[in-house]
Amino acid sequence: MAHEFDGPAATNTNAQPRSPLAEILGEPNFRRFYVAQLFFWLVAGTMRFAFAYLVVTLTDWSAAEGLVVMCLGLPALFLSVPAGAMSDRIDRKQLYRRGTSAASLVLLSFAVLNSAGMATPRWAALAAVLAGVASSVVGPAVNAAVPDLVPPQRLMNAAALQNGGSMAAQFVGSVSLGIVFEVFGLAAGFYMLGALGLVASGLMASVNIPSPTDTARPTNADGSTVARPALRAEMAAGLRYGLGTEPLRSLLAATLVLGTSFAVMQTTMPRVVDEVYVRGGFAAGLIIGVFGVGMFVSSAVVATRSDMHHGRNVAIFIGVGLGLGQFLLSLMPTYWFAVLVMFCWGINAGIAMASHRTLVQGLTEPAMMGRVMGIMMLGFAGGAPIGALMSAILTPTIGLQETMTVTGLITMSITAPLLWRKQIRTL
Repeated sequence: MAHEFDGPAATNTNAQPRSPLAEILGEPNFRRFYVAQLFFWLVAGTMRFAFAYLVVTLTDWSAAEGLVVMCLGLPALFLSVPAGAMSDRIDRKQLYRRGTSAASLVLLSFAVLNSAGMATPRWAALAAVLAGVASSVVGPAVNAAVPDLVPPQRLMNAAALQNGGSMAAQFVGSVSLGIVFEVFGLAAGFYMLGALGLVASGLMASVNIPSPTDTARPTNADGSTVARPALRAEMAAGLRYGLGTEPLRSLLAATLVLGTSFAVMQTTMPRVVDEVYVRGGFAAGLIIGVFGVGMFVSSAVVATRSDMHHGRNVAIFIGVGLGLGQFLLSLMPTYWFAVLVMFCWGINAGIAMASHRTLVQGLTEPAMMGRVMGIMMLGFAGGAPIGALMSAILTPTIGLQETMTVTGLITMSITAPLLWRKQIRTL
């Protein structure tokens, strides 16, 4: 599928050149697409915190929130790759709208249950599974659409803008949800998330996303269109493509480590704030959200750049910085020192994720984009149940902060050798 960009067909040679950020945001279709995504990110980026904090208030069993967050991410292990293959076959906008609407209905239904005083860890786990199923189809579709909405030379800027926007939305969502939890109660927070999801679905209606069905299919000798392979065959082809060649395989493998490591932090920190720092819902939301502020700051800087050394960035900021941030966070003796580390870790993540996504999309053929994005989302979202399970096993055994210490060291032992190779650093 060819890249489409509905920007100006010609430019005035006497005009001042526009910045990369102004160029992509100046295109109305991409701008509408981006705003719709902001609302989805606000919901998706806050759900882990919402379910984790809810369970903290429902039970003193420290493994419970890990198991519930695992339920939220578990569907991605099974659905990300099929959803990616589907996004290479059918209308990506409709996948987005149906997925966000279904997730919203789950959250609103759970809010009603909470209002009736019937919320339990088991009901929370069921709601998390259903919300995870609905949202799993969204990520591959919207990520696969980006290369069709911006010119190829602006992929890095679009990736940085998406990272920054998602983290800013997570910050706003986490802080706002923490305030709503404390002032209006837990049910009100889930009502808020459900309503915002419906807004996200509605906003995407006005966006023009090229459909894979618009691409000309090969024809037989008699002029008839060649039948499309079965979904299972296209999934297998995508897995062979994404995992069968370097350096794409290593970059995609890194996403699983990323998803796992972040899930441990997001699962463990609400109880650290509650039991170690002895603070409430607002403080728990703030410390998760300030990570997004740091990521937004660095992503905003990257979005204005014309070029960066992406391979070196991935080696440094994922290979070392990912695990190091978690390790340092676990050693912080006070809440405000932990907030400072989270902010710096977010700056690290903004650079890391912009370069990582740019490399993955730049190395992928357009016809395989949805399936490769599905594999990438499998790592990010599918790492959640692995990280949540780690947290559920380790926190009762070795302690809350000690769980993050161990996770940080394990993360560095995997990512440093994986990404510090010349084949990655020189990209």
